[in-house]
Amino acid sequence: MNRCRDHLRFAIRFAGIGYALLWPFSTPDAGALFGASLLCNGGLLEAVCRLPHPLHFGLGLHAAGTLCALLALVDLAVRGVRQLRRERSAGASAASAPEDGVAAAPRKRLRRRRLPPPRRNLPARDHFGLRGLPHERSPVA
Repeated sequence: MNRCRDHLRFAIRFAGIGYALLWPFSTPDAGALFGASLLCNGGLLEAVCRLPHPLHFGLGLHAAGTLCALLALVDLAVRGVRQLRRERSAGASAASAPEDGVAAAPRKRLRRRRLPPPRRNLPARDHFGLRGLPHERSPVA
């Protein structure tokens, strides 16, 4: 499940950042619903707004791209907050360490189930294949 969540998170971030980069090139209309009027009115990207706009996204693609871009920003903010909390808790635990130099006990790890020992003294194979059928060697021509 973690792998699925990681892949989904990557896909949303990739689509969101990609849409954010392509957005000024796909919407020349300043009055349109998803128009780039914020960037084109005397902003830094005025030169981009003067270029021809070969991309024309539909309304559904604009809505999905905007949603992915917002989710990517929220994910970035959540990761930043988590990192700050981790740093603060690490700093607090280091500050609360005793003065005599004895470190606090490390966290207890979950125990993993021991694997059974490898089997030894297995009989040699006299066949190769399924259900104990003997292996038929093809004659070499």
